[in-house]
Amino acid sequence: MEWFVNNIGTIIVAIVVLGLLALLIVTLIRRKKQGKSSCSCGCSTCPHSEKCHSQTNEDKNELN
Repeated sequence: MEWFVNNIGTIIVAIVVLGLLALLIVTLIRRKKQGKSSCSCGCSTCPHSEKCHSQTNEDKNELN
């Protein structure tokens, strides 16, 4: 019990950091499922846009 009392601040900080990390991971997974980029900048000028999205060139041509 003494160890717990001596380290309560560290334990609280660790719980908060782990909670924020879990929130970040959930947010990234949701954005990926919605087809959005992970950086939130859009893909119109991104040189790596072809690697992020699995759309083929034929699909892109049909949209235009």
